[in-house]
Amino acid sequence: MKLQAEDKRKTSRSMQREDAEPEPMMTPSVDQEAIARLAYSYWEARGGQDGTPGEDWFRAEAELRSGIRPNHQP
Repeated sequence: MKLQAEDKRKTSRSMQREDAEPEPMMTPSVDQEAIARLAYSYWEARGGQDGTPGEDWFRAEAELRSGIRPNHQP
């Protein structure tokens, strides 16, 4: 009888893990202003030509999240 109760608890725990929402990946928080400033600097460095604001934003965000300090090369 004691063994059956223990098995039920183990089954219950394993089912909870499977049904639970996956935990989101923790990524470093990056200040939106810092991303905007860096993205704008990429646009300025290109002389306002080519590229898109979205490309600049994603590049700046990725570099800041990874800890890379960009050389401001467009």
